[in-house]
Amino acid sequence: MKISVVIAAYNEAGNIGPLTKRLISTLDAFDHWELIYVIDGTDETCAIAETFAASRPEIRILHNAQPSGLANAFRRGFAAVSSDADVVISLDADLNHQPEEIPRLVNALTSRNADLVIGSRKVSGSATSGAPLWKRTLSDTVNRFMRRLAGMPVADMTSGFRVYSRKAFRQISFSSVGFAFLPEILIRAHGEGLRIVEEPIQFIFRVDGESKMKLIPTALSYLKLFAVRFFTLGKNVVMRVRLAFAGSTRT
Repeated sequence: MKISVVIAAYNEAGNIGPLTKRLISTLDAFDHWELIYVIDGTDETCAIAETFAASRPEIRILHNAQPSGLANAFRRGFAAVSSDADVVISLDADLNHQPEEIPRLVNALTSRNADLVIGSRKVSGSATSGAPLWKRTLSDTVNRFMRRLAGMPVADMTSGFRVYSRKAFRQISFSSVGFAFLPEILIRAHGEGLRIVEEPIQFIFRVDGESKMKLIPTALSYLKLFAVRFFTLGKNVVMRVRLAFAGSTRT
């Protein structure tokens, strides 16, 4: 089995070293793996990652001095995944997600007959530590709202810790440019009949650096996603009604 891990990083000089060490230790348990860093910015993040890549050919770095946004970074990273990858994993660069949980999430693909596994903060057995109360409350509210609008059995639609089977990875697509690409992928995957499951994770709020999620731009990206979704659904309903009416008049 070949594992491909894709991580987008922007100004994460304080986290990239510890993260990479823990990833290497975890991924070495697999027969074949690759780690693709998509690094934006001009701080020391890229230089630190390159020190690891110099001795580990499994690590590849895509660097862009100008920040392109999280969705665009993942587009570049996903496009760089090797064609023979059996499993593709995404997680955050800020140590919110624990690399040591990767094997359990990968195992869930087969043990739960899943196409896509979400490392979830919202299911039984999960734990969140260090996050401010306002941020946890906002996350819970946003996820409940999106879950109802999307009509999906997923509690944590905004988690970036995910494991995709080869089948799911080949089918996923997204058009959003902000953080909304995360729920968009799930909505599209659900619409294509892919089996999505959630596994509990330990989420530890970052202790170094600043969050890149800005409240207003992120909220607007979510609103745009669902506005487009319901506009499309509305057009489809109108079309079906027109076709039905046309059929009844002909008879």
